[in-house]
Amino acid sequence: MGQTRVNQHPRDRWRAVVDRGVQGAVTATGLLVLMTLMLIFVYLLLSVLPLFKPASIGSARPLPIVSTSPAWAIGMDVQQRIGYRIDQQGEGRFYRLAAQGEASAGQPLAQQSLLDKPVLMAQAAGTRDLFALAQADGRVIVTQADFAPVGGSLAQWRFPLGQEPVEFDPQGRPLALLALAETRAGVTLLAAVTEDHRLLFGRFSSAAPAQLMQVQLSAAAQQLFLTPDGRQLYLLTGNQLARYQIEATQLSLRETRTLGEHPPYHLTALSGGSALLIRAGDGSLREWFEVEKNQQRQLTPIRQFAHQTLPQEQLVTEPYRRVFASWQPEGAFSLFSSIQPQPLLQTTLPDEVRQMAFAPRGDGLLLETPQGWQHYSVDNLYPDVTWRSLWQKVWYENYPEPAYVWQSTSGEDSYQAKFSLIPVIFGTFKAAGYSMLFAVPLALAGAIYTACFMSAGLRRVVKPAVEVMGALPTVVIGLVAGLWLAPLMGDYLLAVLSLPLLLALVVLLCGWLVNRFAPCRLAPGMDLLVLLPLVVLTVWLAFAVGPWLELQLFGEPLHYWLGAGYDQRNTLVVGVAMGFALVPIIFSLAEDALFSVPTALSRGSLALGATQWQTVVRVVLPSASAGIFSALMIGFGRAVGETMIVLMATGNTPIIDGSLFQGLRALAANIAIEMPEAVVGSSHYRVLFLTALVLFIFTFMFNTLAEAVRLRLRERYTLNQETP
Repeated sequence: MGQTRVNQHPRDRWRAVVDRGVQGAVTATGLLVLMTLMLIFVYLLLSVLPLFKPASIGSARPLPIVSTSPAWAIGMDVQQRIGYRIDQQGEGRFYRLAAQGEASAGQPLAQQSLLDKPVLMAQAAGTRDLFALAQADGRVIVTQADFAPVGGSLAQWRFPLGQEPVEFDPQGRPLALLALAETRAGVTLLAAVTEDHRLLFGRFSSAAPAQLMQVQLSAAAQQLFLTPDGRQLYLLTGNQLARYQIEATQLSLRETRTLGEHPPYHLTALSGGSALLIRAGDGSLREWFEVEKNQQRQLTPIRQFAHQTLPQEQLVTEPYRRVFASWQPEGAFSLFSSIQPQPLLQTTLPDEVRQMAFAPRGDGLLLETPQGWQHYSVDNLYPDVTWRSLWQKVWYENYPEPAYVWQSTSGEDSYQAKFSLIPVIFGTFKAAGYSMLFAVPLALAGAIYTACFMSAGLRRVVKPAVEVMGALPTVVIGLVAGLWLAPLMGDYLLAVLSLPLLLALVVLLCGWLVNRFAPCRLAPGMDLLVLLPLVVLTVWLAFAVGPWLELQLFGEPLHYWLGAGYDQRNTLVVGVAMGFALVPIIFSLAEDALFSVPTALSRGSLALGATQWQTVVRVVLPSASAGIFSALMIGFGRAVGETMIVLMATGNTPIIDGSLFQGLRALAANIAIEMPEAVVGSSHYRVLFLTALVLFIFTFMFNTLAEAVRLRLRERYTLNQETP
């Protein structure tokens, strides 16, 4: 061996060194590619994992609060630096919620008398820290905690309607029930039930006189509730729940529902005001909201929570999210999200809790016990994202039935985000499937004709021309499809739909006529000179006759006749546009695979008496099947990951509809649309990373499966030659 290496020519030794260097570089580069893919996967996974972190609650931080009267309400600011307390003597106090270990923790900051001798208090749903206190003569005062007032003081109580109580009941009778709401226009709405069974309703504003009305009730009511938007009023009487529609100062009874046969019932409003938690006397806890049935909106029980309540149980809701918690007298604490019946968290808290309140962002919990306050930190960042909400149907507020819904944002603060991945996954495969349906026949037919039937001179022109089409930017294709192709297809919809059948018939008819009546056999490639004019003429006739035929058949253009079933930017548009982008890729790879089949195979088939078409079907195509399959899978992977064409050529509507005339939203387009608007670290932000991870996994799985199938095909159809 040493003698052989010495006798090697210097050029051969240099070539061996270069070969080893190239082999090492290729190996290192491949390992770097695999490492990069693994790092991308790990990064996406780490960004997604916090979504599924279970909710938790920290240890208690006791705050010694000195009180002489029971509390009606407690609360705290967003930063959890200041807490407040309203007692039954009408005193409003602020306390410092300092970090653990500071001597000032629990020290009072300010005290203010809100109302002398109050007998009733109500807290507004959906509005932070807004309260109404009533006196025995029916007069009411409205107050709100202001943690950062103008002037530099730490905190104080504001009075939107003035510091003097307003006369709510002209007859001066005591109030049995009280409800409060504040509209976006700053108008305060008050509702009350008097001891003599009168329902009072009024609109109050500092800039306009009060507007009052009253309705005589037939029985004593147990609970009264105003929705945050000030549009509806709920009145609970026994097991009957009445819903009133509010229009200006008028109340109109819309419906009365029987809740069941297990009174007493208790109402609690979830954030947003559209949903109610109704606790029954048998311990069941259900969520109710309005559902449209028979063109009417009706209160409907939606889901029952896996929780057995007790009469002494306390329910508390978060101000902005559909999250609520329950505390049992023995100390059992459960945390729920409205979209799933199972609790997010179950733990044990002190067994003597008088009041509970969430921090505005839901990241803190404040309890009042006989010993004082206890402050807890709560880790529940993503209650609106669960495996069930991502992959199963969920019945959301204002929807007629459970559905897969992706709708991440809205103009309303009380909006409930919906993050079902099914619509965008469906849209991804729908767009990819229709684009492949358009591209595969054209690309494979073109590849077969170019590799097996076309003359060498014409092939040297056609193949590079088609490959150059693949360099066209997809953003340009998407722009042309959205601005020009979509309106064109709408105007000539019948012609577009009939073209595949018409062109197939023309091609078959042309081939039959040439073979039957041509005086002599045409040279290879010359049949295009006959076919192309007929194709152009067929397209022109279809577009010329199509609009007239639509009027004759439907009495109006077809896209008008389809009505709401037709969206201008639809799956048909994206199928044609993205199919046009896929044709060069599939054509080039498939043509190379067909052209690479050894000529000895085809010549042997022809020598045995097979026709040229039989040779292509039974010899060339099976031999090139591995390469053709690779071309198809690469094209499909390109279609799944395509962004700009899908983004610009569809309506980007995340719906599950198999219609060719409806829009869609794909995974990649969804990320491109919404990632710039997502707040870093929010549920929306992390769910978008989850869609990227799903897209990554789908692509990896399909490519792995495609490679395995390709190797099997290659092994099956490879020509086995015996070596001597």
